[in-house]
Amino acid sequence: ELHPETAAWFGIELPTAVFELDLTSLVARERRTPEVGEVSKQPAVRRDLAVLLDRAQPAGELLEAIRKTAGSSLLEVSLFDRYEGRGIPDDKLSLGFRLVFQRADRTLTDAEVAKMTNRVSSMLAHRFGGELR
Repeated sequence: ELHPETAAWFGIELPTAVFELDLTSLVARERRTPEVGEVSKQPAVRRDLAVLLDRAQPAGELLEAIRKTAGSSLLEVSLFDRYEGRGIPDDKLSLGFRLVFQRADRTLTDAEVAKMTNRVSSMLAHRFGGELR
């Protein structure tokens, strides 16, 4: 983000981000054909977990740990929320993760999804000190 003094010097009143883009590097990159997989006929199951964590904990490390812990039925995991403020201690923040489970051969049962979600919750608690909100 552009420093407020610099923004003021240019007469910019709104918060502004500045970046440099090296187009030569982008154009020189090898182009890959997108990989397309078979679309499953089975329904996906979504679970959201809001976890209270230390502020210094990198979210990328958490996402990778979730991928490794959830198992092969995890289709995708994403960070959808970051909250800090009222109700959250100053040294903590709340991160919301969306987990999407799906199998190609059959529909997952509620018990299977609960088991995988609980495994992720336990891992976040033991490895990262996370508390479910």
